[in-house]
Amino acid sequence: MFVVLGGIIFFFFLEKIIIWRNCLNEDCEVHSAAGPIVLVGDAFHNFTDGIVIAAAFLTNFYVGIAAGISILIHEIPQETGDFGILLHGGFSKKKAFIYNLLSSSTTIPAAIFSYFILDIVTELIPLFLAFSAASFIYIALSDLTPELHNQTNIKQGIRQLLLVLAGVITMVLIIILNTHQH
Repeated sequence: MFVVLGGIIFFFFLEKIIIWRNCLNEDCEVHSAAGPIVLVGDAFHNFTDGIVIAAAFLTNFYVGIAAGISILIHEIPQETGDFGILLHGGFSKKKAFIYNLLSSSTTIPAAIFSYFILDIVTELIPLFLAFSAASFIYIALSDLTPELHNQTNIKQGIRQLLLVLAGVITMVLIIILNTHQH
């Protein structure tokens, strides 16, 4: 729990240090640096995804599958958004695609390397998983939750509630499957 809480605080300060705010001036330094910032950040992000996948598989096969699917599902909209940012930053479609693909390619080497390292140093696995959980919790706390309140009609509210419940049920199923394997 201390690693999760410390991770949330770490990500809060990290965002405060390197966050780039929206500005109204298209010629500002933020807009001109968006492409390289996205590529470097995405490469680091995908590298850590590889570590999480390896740690999850070393914990339990079902946890590894759940982590892999979760990461795959969240990567699709993220990589699409990154591609759009690169296009908006002046990259050609081909160049944006290739650079985005290269920054995404850090996941597999990180997973392979981490699998062997973490298999030796198994006591670090729970720490990596807790820190990863902290990053997702922080994202939900800072970015996703405020967006849920932008829609006020009842249909959207019910849809949001059902999706939140689906996430909770998914996590309960992962816990149940993990518990029954022992």
